[in-house]
Amino acid sequence: MSVKLALAGRRRRSEHLFSPPEGPIPWLQRMSSWFHEHHGELLESVVLGTSPLGAPTLRLRLHPAAGEVVLAATSGAHVSVSAETSAVGPGYHRFLCDTLRAMGDALGILWAEGRASSKGGDPTGYFHTGDAGPVDVHMLASLQEAVGWVLRMRRQGESGFALSMRFGHTFEYPGALLTPLGPRDARWLVDVYEDPRRGIDVFPWWTPGIDARMRLNRARCRLWTDVVWRPPLLDDERHLMRDVARLLEQAWREDPSLPYPWREWQEVLGFLGVGGTLAEEVHQRASQASGGPPMGYRRGEVQVALPAGWEIRIPGSLAEAYLQDGTWVARDHRRSVRFVPLEDGGADSLMPSFMERRAMDLEHHGKRVSGRASLRMEPGECRLTALCTSGKRRALCVVSFDDPDEQDWALGTWRSLDHAVAA
Repeated sequence: MSVKLALAGRRRRSEHLFSPPEGPIPWLQRMSSWFHEHHGELLESVVLGTSPLGAPTLRLRLHPAAGEVVLAATSGAHVSVSAETSAVGPGYHRFLCDTLRAMGDALGILWAEGRASSKGGDPTGYFHTGDAGPVDVHMLASLQEAVGWVLRMRRQGESGFALSMRFGHTFEYPGALLTPLGPRDARWLVDVYEDPRRGIDVFPWWTPGIDARMRLNRARCRLWTDVVWRPPLLDDERHLMRDVARLLEQAWREDPSLPYPWREWQEVLGFLGVGGTLAEEVHQRASQASGGPPMGYRRGEVQVALPAGWEIRIPGSLAEAYLQDGTWVARDHRRSVRFVPLEDGGADSLMPSFMERRAMDLEHHGKRVSGRASLRMEPGECRLTALCTSGKRRALCVVSFDDPDEQDWALGTWRSLDHAVAA
């Protein structure tokens, strides 16, 4: 029972009787500009596009643990808003409702009257009434229901559960339940099911307002799910680390009494090459911090969802990107993995030559995927080229590496390719 907003509104009529109506795209662009002006610090991403039904949409992400807020300009002068808030918490729910009301006042949107319902409006009632009391109740009920389902599945022998984690990456990390703020053990599941208030620590934004704890938890979400634990290779990685460092510094200067991740903060500053008084303070605190496993799911392996239903397991430290030709690439300074589905006959430049195909003497037959591969080992340049099939699906995978000792890693990466449903 997740908590979801499903709001509807319409533009107020223009004071100028004969002025042409504003088109949906300019209207959404004005909404985007409003969000940038008033909450640019919180914007994770902004995408202007279309819905599956062809309606112009504006998709926003306002928190690392949150899904998208989707604003759709429907027929005429109408707008709809959909968003799930239970992944982040009551503070986020109230913030988003208050923000949408403020945007509506600024841009002349009249919101439809709604009632607390699981099908529409705001199920907590807060958006329409301003009564914050039921928000906490709905969030805890949602958490209890999710934990209860995990407990039932664990009793049936299932494992590998995650709560409020974004689609696309499945982390291989010990724990009964992975969350954006770190793993939880089996005892935690039982305790929270008996009393959901014991699970408040799993919500990144519980109390209302943008304060030090909210910034700290925002940084912790990034440390657990997004940061790659090495010096940045890409501009996006460098921007991410700088954002984490900025959030931690802002939170610490506002409230130095909170439990800061000193060791991980020190690592991030080291990757960025940041020195000075603050770095010395963080270093001193890190040397005094208690032990235990460090934060960061991407310190280990990660299962990545690829186009057309494919999946692959790679080290979490690899930087991922999609090229213009549709090729997915994951790499660091000495290894790379390239993948492209062949349904559209693409990837001609990556296709193995006739001689390479003749040399494909390695075979793999998994539960859903089979393949043939060639392995070329030359000083400073080793490459495994594989053609893979799953039912009617075909794909090309190329694994390159500098060190011949990583041959087993390359073979394991190729053999980790899977397909969700063999067509």
